[in-house]
This record gives sequence, structure tokens and C-alpha cells, in this order.
Amino acid sequence: MTTRLFQLYNTKGKCDSAPHATAVTIGVFDGVHRGHQSLIAQLAAQRDTLAPLVVTLTSHPSFVLGRRESEYWLDDADEHIQLLFDAGAEYVAVMPFTTDVAQLTACQTARLMHEQLGMQTLLLGYDGRFGNRQHDDFARLPQLADELNFHLAQGDPFNVDGRPISSSRIRETLEQGAVENTATLLGRAYTLRGTVSHGRGVGHTLGFPTANIDLSATRKMLPREGVYAVRLGRWRGMANLGTAPTFAVDKPLLEVHLLDFDGDLYGQQVEVHFLRRLRDIVRFDSREALQQQLQKDLNICRQL
Repeated sequence: MTTRLFQLYNTKGKCDSAPHATAVTIGVFDGVHRGHQSLIAQLAAQRDTLAPLVVTLTSHPSFVLGRRESEYWLDDADEHIQLLFDAGAEYVAVMPFTTDVAQLTACQTARLMHEQLGMQTLLLGYDGRFGNRQHDDFARLPQLADELNFHLAQGDPFNVDGRPISSSRIRETLEQGAVENTATLLGRAYTLRGTVSHGRGVGHTLGFPTANIDLSATRKMLPREGVYAVRLGRWRGMANLGTAPTFAVDKPLLEVHLLDFDGDLYGQQVEVHFLRRLRDIVRFDSREALQQQLQKDLNICRQL
């Protein structure tokens, strides 16, 4: 393959070429969790002699190859690249993962990284693999490293509670609504971003005005439906993520009431940080019963 496979970024944005000598790691890095951060830190430790460069994919291989029905990520595309830089990468090379690229073997991919990205070291995750599985030559990487004179290394697992961190483990915490555990594995609170849009106005009539967040542009997995304690900017708040059965709304919504906020967020893009799940969404028999429960939820949020 003579055409350039990778779209290259540095901390200032897109760039034309990589340095002549780089230390490279490759993977999906969905969510850039603490395990990924540890691996990239090992890569960045070589920055005195080799520029740390992370190769990441535009799509989940399991989705492109039909092993997953939907493609929900743990980060948005621009957030993903920034998180890789925050973890210690000096360059990020985005590889479009298409059915054609999926045909590349591990050795073919490594050869391209050596030719196009200046790879002098290839650091693999503790369980990292890449390349076409039907024509699997992953075991030949040490021979290719000798042929092309690059160093092949493997990172150490990063365990929490005696288990390695993985993106699938984080997805489990989100399915449970255990966002505090999600934060422990990510090293930061889980967030959703969207634009504040005009809602139904019901919250205002209840004494709990809400910012209604349009999530249509996000690719991220949603936590389990429920009422959450959240943060938006410097304000704490409570959020309803899901339906509103008391008002016969069955379309998922993210509605956030901010504590002690007096302003207008309409049209702004905001980022909501999920701190704790408070309860399930339930149908109330009256507006008064709903107001009483919202006040209880609000009091808990104030105490956090």
C-alpha cells in the first residue's frame, strides 16, 4: 500500500508527517480508560529519544465485521483524540477501519507503521492483538521486528480490584447505572455532551426548571435510565435520563436541573458529568407527589 493510510494529528491539529523516530502503540482505545492511560504513559516514557505516537481506529472492528449490531462508544470522536493527548501522546494517527483495511495482516500493518509513521518501537497492550485473523501472522511480528530493526515490547496489565480494566467492563458499569464505578475505571466522571434545546416546559411549572440536552449528535453509550446527581460546569444538579412516564413521554431525554442557577443556556453545547445514580424513573400519581420526590432528590444532590 503506497497511499498514506493514516490521518495524523499533533496537539495543534492535523499535520502532514510524523517524526522520523517514534514509539507507537495501536488499538481502539475506546474511552481511553486508566489501562489505556497506563500503556500510553509507558510509551511516553521514551519521549527523550522517540516521539510517543498512538494509532487509533475510526470504527470498532467488531461493528465493521458484523460481530456487533450497534456502535456506541465511551467517548466522542474529538474527545477521543484529546484524551489520547492528555494521556501523553505527542501524535495521534487515525486509521480508517474499513472492510478493506480489515484485510491487512498484523505484519502488513506494522510494516506500514514503520514506513509511514517512523516506528522504531511497537508497544503492545498486555493482551493486545491486531491484524486479520483469517490470515493471522501476529506471531511473526518478532521476525519482522528483526528484519526492519524496530523494537517490540509489551505493556503491563492495569488492575482495579484484582481485575484488568477493559472497555467491556466499563460498559457493564454503565448498564448498571454504577457511574461512580465508571469514574473509578476511567479516571474521570463519565460525561455526555449535547446542545441545550427548548423542552416541554414542565419542569418550570413544577418549580424545577430544566436544561434539555439534545443527545442526537453523540456516539456515546448512555448510562442506565434513572435520576442522577450531575455536574455541569461549576454547577451541581440533578438529571433525568430516560423517559418521563408521569407525563406519558416514552422518548429518552436528558433533562438537567441546576442548583442555584439563574441564566439561559439555550443553544449552548454543554457537558454533563454523571456523579451518582439516585433512583429509578417511576410514574407518580400526582404532580404533588413528583414535586416532593424531586425535592428529596435535590437535597441529596446538595449534600454530595
